[in-house]
Amino acid sequence: MTQASTGTAGSAAQVWNEEQLIADVEAGPQGPRVGAFFDFDGTLIDGYSLAAFARHHLRSGHVTPADIGRMLLLGMRGLTVMFSEEDFEDFFLLGMRAWAGRHEDELTQLGERLWMQGVAGSLYPEAWRLVEAHRRAGHTVVLASSATRFQVEPAARAMGVDHVLVTPVESENGLATGRPGGPPLWRAGKATAVQTFAQAHDIDLAESYAYSNGDEDVPFLGVAGRARALNPGPGLAAEAMRRNWPIARFRHRGRPGAREIARTVGAVGGTLGGFAAGLALGALNSIAGEGTRREAVDLGLTLAGELGTALGGVRLDVRGAEHLVSARPAVFLFNHQSQLDVLILTKLLRTRFTAVVKKEAASVPGFGLAFRLADVAFVDRADTGAARAALEPAVQRLREGISLVVAPEGTRSATPALGRFKKGAFHVAMQAGVPIVPIVIRNAGELMWRGASTLREGTVQVTVLPPIPTDGWTVEELDRHIAEVRDRYIDTLAHWDGRGGPSRVPNGEVAVTAGPAGPVGAPLDSRPLRWGTAREMNALETAMWRGEAGDPRLRSNVTLLELLDPAPDWERLVAAHEWASRMVPRMRQRVVEPALGIGTPTWEAVDHLDLVHHLSRVRLRRPGSTRQLLDVVQEFAAAQFDRDRPLWRALLVEGLQGGRAAYVVTTHHSATDGLGAVQLMGMLHSRSPEHDPHRPEPPEPHSEPPVSPVELLTEQMGRAARGMPGEVVRRSAEVLGALARPEAVATRAVETVRSLGKTVAPPTTGHSPLLAERSGQWHFEVIDVGLDELKAGAKAAGGSLNDGYLAAVLGALRHYHQHFGAELGTIPIGIPISLRTQDDPQGGNRFTGARLPGPLDEPDAVARIRAVREFVLTARSGSGVDVVGLLAPALPWLPGAVLGPASARLTSANDVQVSNLPGVSHPVYIAGSRITHMYPFGPLPGVAATITLLSHDGTCCIGVNLDPAAITEPAVLMAGLRAGLDEVVALAG
Repeated sequence: MTQASTGTAGSAAQVWNEEQLIADVEAGPQGPRVGAFFDFDGTLIDGYSLAAFARHHLRSGHVTPADIGRMLLLGMRGLTVMFSEEDFEDFFLLGMRAWAGRHEDELTQLGERLWMQGVAGSLYPEAWRLVEAHRRAGHTVVLASSATRFQVEPAARAMGVDHVLVTPVESENGLATGRPGGPPLWRAGKATAVQTFAQAHDIDLAESYAYSNGDEDVPFLGVAGRARALNPGPGLAAEAMRRNWPIARFRHRGRPGAREIARTVGAVGGTLGGFAAGLALGALNSIAGEGTRREAVDLGLTLAGELGTALGGVRLDVRGAEHLVSARPAVFLFNHQSQLDVLILTKLLRTRFTAVVKKEAASVPGFGLAFRLADVAFVDRADTGAARAALEPAVQRLREGISLVVAPEGTRSATPALGRFKKGAFHVAMQAGVPIVPIVIRNAGELMWRGASTLREGTVQVTVLPPIPTDGWTVEELDRHIAEVRDRYIDTLAHWDGRGGPSRVPNGEVAVTAGPAGPVGAPLDSRPLRWGTAREMNALETAMWRGEAGDPRLRSNVTLLELLDPAPDWERLVAAHEWASRMVPRMRQRVVEPALGIGTPTWEAVDHLDLVHHLSRVRLRRPGSTRQLLDVVQEFAAAQFDRDRPLWRALLVEGLQGGRAAYVVTTHHSATDGLGAVQLMGMLHSRSPEHDPHRPEPPEPHSEPPVSPVELLTEQMGRAARGMPGEVVRRSAEVLGALARPEAVATRAVETVRSLGKTVAPPTTGHSPLLAERSGQWHFEVIDVGLDELKAGAKAAGGSLNDGYLAAVLGALRHYHQHFGAELGTIPIGIPISLRTQDDPQGGNRFTGARLPGPLDEPDAVARIRAVREFVLTARSGSGVDVVGLLAPALPWLPGAVLGPASARLTSANDVQVSNLPGVSHPVYIAGSRITHMYPFGPLPGVAATITLLSHDGTCCIGVNLDPAAITEPAVLMAGLRAGLDEVVALAG
């Protein structure tokens, strides 16, 4: 088909619906030589992914007012007059500036999080199905966008798209510079990128498809023979009419109108009112001796389903309705797309059923009480042991004739894609000896998508599949049965209208093709790095600084051990430190405490930095083994800092086997967290062994007149007093705002209190008696594993690198307890969670903690990975509370004698602490020597062990800090860790 014949009959562009778009794909040419190029923003999603990033930056308060003003002016210009290439590039540069100094892995994780929490909810379901049609046709599907891979790649992965074309991002040593790596893929730039991609992948553009909504994408659409204008603006619509390009418009997913709000109120009121009315009538019958409590609940459920759907304008188109009653009691499974699913299932099943829901649902106003009255089982998704216990009453209910409703995915899908099925519902069906009945919901997300607070009237399409007997099922074959049931869902969704076939199963890999490189900004100038620039410690840093003074066992030293090949020249290493101290002003600053040890500790530049007090060298005796090295490093790392000097020291260890050396740097945790330290080393290390004559050379900073402790306390107290009226006004405004939205504020308050309780309360799982002793001493161990190998093994089980790593640590702790014959229960494991946003200054500390109930009784690595995955996703996307942030106004005014015991109580709540830090993915050098390995060692804040992973140039380097009183046989734990890592790696086959 030529470009001139992209429509059907007629000389003007036709308006197509979704069915016509998909039919056109199915009737067209098939195979990978046909490309399907989709614009992203406005075409696949309703709105712009940059908005999610912009909201994130604005909430952080770090974007400068000048930049905000310029972006607004450029944005207003873009609404009235089409952006010029220069205008768009300016707009793009302003948006990217906030990424400067952020590690690529950090930006990748941010993109994934923003996709899950917001952007995915704006995905057009019609666009999803259109992409699926192209995948079924075997086409090469490509998302082509002016955005970056951090915005587009998560969507591509979720949709099963293998290729993205994006604007390149410039980085140095794995850190974004805040500048693009070339011109944005916009207008002619996107068209050129598509043509280049097509030539490289042998794609026939004359037979290919292109979809976009923007006026600026006319050149992009013009390169494909089958151009389609989706949701076009006026300019593109006019051009589509002129060129006879079909036009299609998808249902807008923007702000709700009065009708949607009224329907939502009706649905909620009808559901709760119907349930309450049914219960009341049933109660009257029961008093009269003519009914039971269960009959009252059933009457309430029936009325809730009928009234809720009627008032909400929700209609059901059900196929296979006979299977809803033919095999009761049963375990009814459903694919969870929307909050609307509760109403849909109540309407479908009507009576004699209960359900399994996440425990957070118990606190939802109105519905939480209804769930409890209906004997719903509340499951803690983060605690597999507690989840299994919560399901035990469901088995008894089934034996009593009450069916069970379960979402096997465990949570709502971010997209229409079917998630992985968990085993719980299948175990329950087997134990109760009842069949499984799959309920397949096609489009509930279109009426009320994930994260939406209102619903839209419409028809939900449902297919109920025939009951699946569980007679004869065994635990050994359960995975196969689960896969077969899930395949039935996939097949039903793929053949819903009797057309098409199953699309190719996505492998989760996305090939990222960046646009052409082009002129970028100048390299670093002669200014120091903007790292650790805060003048005062924040509340968390104050707690660590003073807590150590109150209890020396809480010393917060952070250490990085780098193995070097060959040994560096000493004079060059000294010169590198002198240069680094000019690049990083924090290296020339000490801490000044206000008088009386209260107030905020402040950083003050020293008159002169004497490197003799901070940099030293030592030579090992023969043979120069790893154990000899670690003995030296652990003693060096554990030593207390001179609190009157800058809080860092470094050591060169020579005499290692093979002519190698080691470089050790230790900083105090109050200066930076682990991620900040890695960021700094990434910026200071070189990508070449040769000296860089063009590196920035800032002058030696000038020290300011010292401030006495008394003057410091006086100034801070005066500042607090002056700020009090403004704080009163701000708090008053917050109260008035809360009065306008009491329900939202109450819900948020409940979530905050609950999350705070989780963090500060003692762990619900007991400490391991085997790990109970504490000496305050440190013992270091190291271990390696290939980065790609660990990633592949974790991915095979549906997890991330971090999930596989945590599962391996659990395996090690299981091995250690088995060695001593100790009970294999559940132990509390602390997992630091970074609170850094893209707009936070580098350096310093921005993290909180989550507590993983570590199941030691789980022998299967796959099950451990999935349990960890569920916990981590819940912890990161839930309503976690930054406890130190809540207490921030009070902490600086507490002396060390108070903070020490309080810090000890909080930090000792865990048995083990486990961290994962992103490193650099390429070779780096210091003073001409290549850094072959980089091992991180965290402190022991009242725990038995701190285990930290840092990925470095293709290797996962794991540093282990043990308290020898708790871990009496380190070799046994390390053997278990090796076995745990090997177990995860082996999953890749």
